[in-house]
Amino acid sequence: MYICKECNTEYKTKPDYCDCGNDTFDYIEEKQPLSLEQKSEIVSRIFFAICVIIAVSVWFIPMSKKVEHSQKPAAKTNTAIPDINKIWNDTPIYKPKTTEQPITQTAPIILTPTEPVQKKNLVTAKTEPPKVLEKPKAPAAIKEPVQIVETPKKVEPQKPVYNPNSPAMINYKTKLRAALFSKFAVGSIQGSGNCSISFSVDKTGKLVNRKFTKESDNKSLNDTVYYMLMSVPKFTAPPEEYNGETIRMNFSINNGNYEISIH
Repeated sequence: MYICKECNTEYKTKPDYCDCGNDTFDYIEEKQPLSLEQKSEIVSRIFFAICVIIAVSVWFIPMSKKVEHSQKPAAKTNTAIPDINKIWNDTPIYKPKTTEQPITQTAPIILTPTEPVQKKNLVTAKTEPPKVLEKPKAPAAIKEPVQIVETPKKVEPQKPVYNPNSPAMINYKTKLRAALFSKFAVGSIQGSGNCSISFSVDKTGKLVNRKFTKESDNKSLNDTVYYMLMSVPKFTAPPEEYNGETIRMNFSINNGNYEISIH
């Protein structure tokens, strides 16, 4: 049985390429099921091992020892009953003496008649009922004009327009080409051929949508380019102006002479 190293897909026979494009596989021998005799032998060995463990564990159980507790007789205490005549007290209860206060006679109060009081003619003035004062009315409140404050809208900065020939993009593609070329094994290619690939880069620098746009008749060239793409799954983040446009690379090999372009 053959298993793909990239996606772990199983094959009974070794194919040239996996569905994911990988051409390296691991060979695994198929395990044959155990026969009935082998299963019975394994069960008997396990049962024998359990019996041996139980037999040996008996020797490690400690023997219980009887502990004799010495009981001492309780000490006798001689408690003598005291004489009640020494405890009893015949003294009477203390009562405070009450003292009688003498009654003093007061002289009688004699009331003498006084001269009659002459009544004066009092002229009563007419009183008018009090006037009820009304509370002054509060002046009507003057309504102030309400000022409507408009919140300024957030103006998002315009993203730079993507230009594949800008200095930032040319510098980025040059570094990306160098990173890919470091994994390009030129010496493993025999003969000549031309092929092309395309891919995109997300915001984190991951290479996505990798594929061949043109395959060569030279299998060694296709294998080398495929290995190069799989060896560099991620690069640095692209410039802000890059918006996910497709990046293309062309490979031209002629008996050891090569030309690699990126655009």
